Amino acid sequence: MNFKKYVLNPRSRIEATHFLVVSILLINIVFCTQTTLSAIVQFILIIAVIIHNKDDKNLKEEFEILEKRLREDSAIFDRNIIVSETDLNGIITYVNQKFCEISGYAKEELIGKSHNILRDPEASDETFKELWLTITAGDTFHMVLKNISKSGVPYWVDSSISPIKRNSKIMGYKSIRFDITAQVLTKKALEENINETVGLLKEQSSRFEFAINSSRDGFWDYDLSKKEFYLSSGWKSRLGFKEEEGQTYLEYLSLIPDEYRFEHDQAMHDVIEERPNEFDFVHFRIKYPIVTKDGEKMLIEDVGDAFFDEQRELTRITGFHRDVTEQARQAKMIESQNRIAAMGEMIGNIAHQWRQPIGAINNALNDLEFDIELEDLTHVEAAKFLQTSGKIKEYTAHLSNTIDDFRKISSDEKVKSNFLVAHVIDDAYKIVATEYDKHKIDFSFFSVGECTCEFIGYERELLQVVINILNNAKDVLTEKEIKKPSVVVGVSRDDKYVHVSVHDNAGGIPESILEKIFDPYFTTKHESVGTGIGLYMSKKIIMDDFQGNLSVENIDGGAKFLISIPRPK
Repeated sequence: MNFKKYVLNPRSRIEATHFLVVSILLINIVFCTQTTLSAIVQFILIIAVIIHNKDDKNLKEEFEILEKRLREDSAIFDRNIIVSETDLNGIITYVNQKFCEISGYAKEELIGKSHNILRDPEASDETFKELWLTITAGDTFHMVLKNISKSGVPYWVDSSISPIKRNSKIMGYKSIRFDITAQVLTKKALEENINETVGLLKEQSSRFEFAINSSRDGFWDYDLSKKEFYLSSGWKSRLGFKEEEGQTYLEYLSLIPDEYRFEHDQAMHDVIEERPNEFDFVHFRIKYPIVTKDGEKMLIEDVGDAFFDEQRELTRITGFHRDVTEQARQAKMIESQNRIAAMGEMIGNIAHQWRQPIGAINNALNDLEFDIELEDLTHVEAAKFLQTSGKIKEYTAHLSNTIDDFRKISSDEKVKSNFLVAHVIDDAYKIVATEYDKHKIDFSFFSVGECTCEFIGYERELLQVVINILNNAKDVLTEKEIKKPSVVVGVSRDDKYVHVSVHDNAGGIPESILEKIFDPYFTTKHESVGTGIGLYMSKKIIMDDFQGNLSVENIDGGAKFLISIPRPK
């Protein structure tokens, strides 16, 4: 071991001293001690020195451990915390390595300089006045400051500046700083993104508002919790409200004529009440007329959603008001054209149905005239006369019933009534029976189960749909010259619907047009035969008037039309 290093080491010197004391005491005990008491005392001293040496060694080991930890903590602190000290005039007297790293300056460039070397040119003078007032008063100043590095790159630090005191006297100032540049830049980027997003949302909102106001539709929203009702500005003006005028939901509902108010309320009530428990909103689509404040009559299709809270309480209704007045007018025109076409076919059917009874009446009268010519009127048997008269009455009653059937199908009036589906099919076949007999089309009807549930609805409209499908079947069977033409009508039901099927054996509908046959004005017939509005209007009637569906499929060598109507509750 190096002698100089050994001598200069305090620990080595203490151990050497302990060894020397113990050695002297042992020599004294062996060679110089005259009494037992003295020997005992010296022996006790030896034990004390040995114990002291051991304790001193343990304390030194603990001190070394603490010293090592302190060096490690100091290194961690120096790597992560920005530290500087200044004198009373703010001149830098100390900086750590982290300070140099973030600022870009060497220690030699910072010692003896003011912190102004790092100051942001845009920083407020008031901030630094407040800083000096705080620290010279003996308090700690805390603030996020923006500094500029030697290379001109800005960075941000969370700074705490405190006085350095000795015996209650301020000797200088120490600054502890944390680098928060990454957090500040992230926040700025986030704020920029938010501002950009808000700008885009405002732009999209403006486009959305412009698009809504440019159309004949209107957006509306009713917040029941806040009792706030909103109408898009274009629609608000269309309804006759002034731009600056506020309005309530009840004021809007007042535009609905009194005779339609109950149906509107009932429709909304049904939609809301029938919502499944697991859904927190329900979609609705209803139609109703309104009269604007300027007196314009409009038909509105109201499409939207109703929202509910956890207690199933209605909290918000929002959606679109769509002006379908023109569409309704066109649909009515199409329906009228369809009815005219149906009336043309009906007149043909009536003509066929009237020929037989008119001919029978004519024959009965000829027979009666012949009897009168052969014999004197007084000799004609009364029974024969009454029999002929009865036949004539029977034939005229048949003619009258035919007129009633014609009036039922051609009437414009939509009236709800109680009816059975089976009776509608019977009435429909009576009207087409003459044509079916003429073309020798076999007609059959079957029912699966007891389909005796009574409907309340538009019987005439359903009758018109069935007649239309039966006539189409007759046309295609005769056009294709099917050898044994037949039409089978069936009625069945399940838990939710009553189904009416009309199945012919004409070979089916070509796949290329199967999906188009319900389109308006689509037809494969010559213009002298049909207008193409029959199936379109038929499906529209089933969907609008019965909330059901009309579909078709090719099966078993023919086309099968299926009318599905919800069963009465």
